[in-house]
Amino acid sequence: MKKILLIGLIALTTSPLFAQRASTSFDMYATTIDINQKALAFGLTEAEFESIVDDAYVNSNFLNGSIFQGEDLMQSNVLMRYNAFADEIEIKKHATDKNYGALIKDPEVFVKIGKDIYLFVPYQGSNEKGGYFNVLSDGKNYDLYKKVTSKFNEAKKARNNYQTDTKPSFSKNVKYYLVEDGTFLEMPSSRSRILKMMDKKKNEMKAFIKANNLDLDKEADLIKAVQHFDSLL
Repeated sequence: MKKILLIGLIALTTSPLFAQRASTSFDMYATTIDINQKALAFGLTEAEFESIVDDAYVNSNFLNGSIFQGEDLMQSNVLMRYNAFADEIEIKKHATDKNYGALIKDPEVFVKIGKDIYLFVPYQGSNEKGGYFNVLSDGKNYDLYKKVTSKFNEAKKARNNYQTDTKPSFSKNVKYYLVEDGTFLEMPSSRSRILKMMDKKKNEMKAFIKANNLDLDKEADLIKAVQHFDSLL
């Protein structure tokens, strides 16, 4: 398995090797995005779109990050954010720019935005059908990935006097996946069903969860549980 989290951590040490590769020319952009074009695509005014657009993102702010290709750091100090609606990594060249671009979707390219690592995973060999996942844990046998999606909800007029108009909005959904050798298993919401996925070490996991008072509905505790499960194998 790719040690993506380790590579991202090593990059923070600013070694000469990484610094040299970071200056390499790298064609990052798949397209240029104009905020006015986005507003029109949703049938909204720019003001209407601006009032709800933050919910299309995991974090609406552009944060400094790094772009990797394989084990090489291609570029650092890049302003990026993840668009959960479009499933794109958006990039700005300068903080004051109004327009921005989208990173080319390539399974060999991953990014570190702040503390979050995003990896592009093709679906059935197709990049077009693939998507970005947030790598939460990168183990020797099992990885834990997070997928955040955002859905656009159109405005709706009230049908009668007892209802009210519904404004356009974006709504987020979060799913977690246990990944083994490229096979994605969606994590269920119930504790008992999660333990069933860890049936190889079920008794040990039950004891670990109880001893550490873990709540598997909490992301941090779910990460601890998956990492411990991986360490037992």
